[in-house]
Amino acid sequence: TLRGLGIPPHSLLLPARGLPRPLHRPGAAMVCSVLGGHFALLMQALLFTFTCGVLVWKKYMENSDRTWFEFGLDSSKQIAGAGWIHVANMVCAILFAGKLAGVDGCTWYAANIMIDTTLGVFVEWCLLKGVQLLLAGLSCEALSVLLESGSYRDGTGNFRPAAYMLQMAVWLFIVTCMKISMVALMQAMPVLVYTANGALACFEYNAKVKLFVVMICVPLMMNTFQFVLTDNFIKKKKGVGATSDSRGLQDKDALLLQHEMRP
Repeated sequence: TLRGLGIPPHSLLLPARGLPRPLHRPGAAMVCSVLGGHFALLMQALLFTFTCGVLVWKKYMENSDRTWFEFGLDSSKQIAGAGWIHVANMVCAILFAGKLAGVDGCTWYAANIMIDTTLGVFVEWCLLKGVQLLLAGLSCEALSVLLESGSYRDGTGNFRPAAYMLQMAVWLFIVTCMKISMVALMQAMPVLVYTANGALACFEYNAKVKLFVVMICVPLMMNTFQFVLTDNFIKKKKGVGATSDSRGLQDKDALLLQHEMRP
């Protein structure tokens, strides 16, 4: 018996000292999760760094009169929207993991990014144009001036905080509408998720490599495309800011003329 050999029966239930516990069954695929501890947090920090780097790179490469201050305001809208979408994608990855056979949280996160940065960008452009056309149709001139995307100064060159805050609110609303529509699309067409799952199948047996690909490689390529494209239609257009500036200068000249005409 075990007692006769001097071996306590319960010792067989404990792993030997110095030997690591197996992480998964031999031959079984490791499940990738976007909440994988310190490694996942490191991947998210690297993703944020790359995101900011892409925007700065675009500013250096562009040939325009946009100041760094205006660029910072434009970029803050994109970063805020991207941060909100990142949280939404994380929630989707957690909630939907396992809902489809063989599809883990990392695949859901990657599928969300691929859809958001392609079809989602087009939806955002349509929604932004729709808001601008709606304001023009309603003849809301004062509100239209404040919501001229990328225009944050009045005719005298003073910064208008109200314009920035309103544009930020409208952009976050647009991003939220886009995200809801893309989630509904993936629920209605799971083939989109299965396609992403097939593309990531070669990383199934190494969860950390798959997490690196999903959190760094895929966003680096797709978000670069998204940020460059989005920045082109949310920044101030040539002539748009000039229109509001000239309107402001005309008002200033009228006030000066009235002052000079007073006895």
